[in-house]
Amino acid sequence: MDADYSSIGDLRRRVRQDGPAMVEALQAIIAIPSINPMGESEALVSRETQAALDGLLQCAADMGLRARNLDGLVGYVEVGPADAKETVGVLAHMDVVPAGEGWKHPPFSGQIADGMIWGRGVEDDKGPAVSALYALKALHEAHIPLRRKVRLIAGTHEESGPWICVQRYLQSEGSPTLGFTPDGSFPMICGEKGLMSVEVCAPATPEPAPAGLSVVGWWAGTTANIVPSLAWAAIRLRGVSLSEARERIGALRDSEADGSGVRAWSAAEFAAAYAQQSAPACDLVVTAEGVEAHGAMPWDGRNAAQELAAVIGRLELAQDGHGRMIRFVAERLGRQWDGAGIGIATQHEKLGPTTVNLGVARSEGAAATCVLNIRFTPPLTPALIAEAVQQAAAGYGLEAMAAPIAMAPLFVDEQEELVQALAAAYTETTGLPAACTYTGGTTYAKAFPRTIAFGPLLPDEPMLAHQVDERVTVESIIRNAEIFVAALYRLAV
Repeated sequence: MDADYSSIGDLRRRVRQDGPAMVEALQAIIAIPSINPMGESEALVSRETQAALDGLLQCAADMGLRARNLDGLVGYVEVGPADAKETVGVLAHMDVVPAGEGWKHPPFSGQIADGMIWGRGVEDDKGPAVSALYALKALHEAHIPLRRKVRLIAGTHEESGPWICVQRYLQSEGSPTLGFTPDGSFPMICGEKGLMSVEVCAPATPEPAPAGLSVVGWWAGTTANIVPSLAWAAIRLRGVSLSEARERIGALRDSEADGSGVRAWSAAEFAAAYAQQSAPACDLVVTAEGVEAHGAMPWDGRNAAQELAAVIGRLELAQDGHGRMIRFVAERLGRQWDGAGIGIATQHEKLGPTTVNLGVARSEGAAATCVLNIRFTPPLTPALIAEAVQQAAAGYGLEAMAAPIAMAPLFVDEQEELVQALAAAYTETTGLPAACTYTGGTTYAKAFPRTIAFGPLLPDEPMLAHQVDERVTVESIIRNAEIFVAALYRLAV
């Protein structure tokens, strides 16, 4: 249909007038630390995440919009004719990744400073969810007849686990006819890399530790889809003095071009410097500090776990489980993120390179594990990747197991009605050209047909999702609501 620019202009004015209320609503939701449990409990949704969902739905109800909570797993806000056969979906999520340490402003404060609103989730994905909510409010209050109903669908389990929120929504509601998820960047993301995780495990070995240096524990990261900024290895010394071990590590560190973030501590020094960490009984702890980044863009960070292994992997470590794991990471991953060392490096003309992020490292007694977050491109498949990692790991006496859920790459036709409508809305609101882009990120678009990522960042805005000091401009929250309401008008009227 031809757009009625006077109507779109009125809708944009409405959301801009709501700017102060929009920011206040976002601050209230940012204040809720909606982090879900990891590990064995990763299929659970925390009370805090449910509270964030409740907060969004209550805000919608206070606006007079139809809102429904489906078992605390997912909720939706709806405008337009309830009996419409077709639905435009806006897919967002209320859960966030752990905040990490070293923030300039508290991560769950929603503090405004320097024209920015700071906090975990302001970019990914609470900020876009609130912008979309106010776009629905504008549609509702303008009383514009809609041929399709519009739903803001808010999930609770996007950042980890098997997307149980999506499963619950599809179970009773089915898929929207078409839609977008503001969980990537502008203009339109018409393709996403595939996603899978592989856990590499060094089983506990019964051999007694020989003289020398034995790794008895290691740790890195909080979630697989973040480049870890801290890693450490606890080392027991036999027949080697603390000063001698420090000297060896210092020499290796100084010989490495990128080794400046590595440091050796006595056990007591480490406990004092890293009070929130808990190392097993040991004589020495080696730490590595890196730079946090989104796991889909590992080149934006520096992986502390791989940095640690690159240095201590050159020591003559006891080749028990931990020692073999360190050697595997040092030799097969190194400091690279392209997967070349495990035989899966690829380059796609649109999606770019396959990436590998060692996001989590843990110990359980004498057993050691690490989790590889892999974003892959054709012609790779999950089966081929799992086989490659298993073969590489087997050479070190390690085991590798792919997570049960993997997601294939996504491609959407650039001539689709959806893509063209979003392009028009983007250009008329920003004055910028709209061309399809492609990403290593994974979004809800993979779970719904005729759905792509759209927003929330302009091409010149930095991506700070999953990083310390995540922040966006206050203006961008309001601007995104303008873009979204223009897009929803084109898709629903």
